[in-house]
Amino acid sequence: MRTVRALLVPAVLVLSACGGSGERACDLLEDVPDRAGQASVEQLEEVAEAAGESESAEIRDVGEQLSGNLTRREVFERLATGSFLDVIQANLDELRRACRDLEATDAGST
Repeated sequence: MRTVRALLVPAVLVLSACGGSGERACDLLEDVPDRAGQASVEQLEEVAEAAGESESAEIRDVGEQLSGNLTRREVFERLATGSFLDVIQANLDELRRACRDLEATDAGST
């Protein structure tokens, strides 16, 4: 039984390393609905935090914008109803584009 576990753990690690973009924020973003209004605040905060810790400057910048906009939620809603979701949607769209660009760059370098 221990032998099976000893072989299974490295196999799982290898398989998990092969899937996804390797960018935690992009991997988390895959679980976020396309429309910002359908995402939970917790999902958005987790994506923003992961993006803020990215090695990619572009993803990190978007993560910082998203994080800042999440903290200013009440201000946006006071300005105009729905403006918060519009701003967050723009951040998510920009982050999705940055993730696609990163994947395309990674695919081109292999």
